[in-house]
Amino acid sequence: MAIKINDIPPEGLTVKLADKLDLFDEGTADTPFAAQVTVKAEGAGIFHVNGTVEATASLECSRCLKRFTFPIKEAAIDFDLVPEGARKLSAEHELGRSELDTEFYRGEEIEPKEFIREQLLLAIPMVPVHSPDCKGLCPVCGGDRNERECDCRTELPEGAASPFAALKTIIKPEKE
Repeated sequence: MAIKINDIPPEGLTVKLADKLDLFDEGTADTPFAAQVTVKAEGAGIFHVNGTVEATASLECSRCLKRFTFPIKEAAIDFDLVPEGARKLSAEHELGRSELDTEFYRGEEIEPKEFIREQLLLAIPMVPVHSPDCKGLCPVCGGDRNERECDCRTELPEGAASPFAALKTIIKPEKE
């Protein structure tokens, strides 16, 4: 659902959205979300956007690779929306704090799904795990250590040479 710029009254426009989107560009719109967004004109084609979004994302555990659902509750939306090309910046320009919360739009419509997707991606942990005590996969056999313990050895046997032992002959310690 696009918001036409000319339809935004001076006091602002509040819209409620409920839909699905393709969160990870996988070609499937499988992430349901619900958002309430207020768009208010600030002048000169600049708009302030704020609101909240909730969603349920399907993620892959970074330790055991199992799919799990991750609820995103009340993720905040708060930024300025500026026409593309309205702010001319030099090649070397240090961004100020207020400029970090700026999005750009082009044309006569604002597409809320674009910035909702960005806010949801920011709310997802960098290393998602389905449980804090997930044991992950065995680095030797690849078995899921949450389902069963394996007998694989992950440490070197007593007296075995380290794979890094050859570095001792190459790198000599500096004498003081």
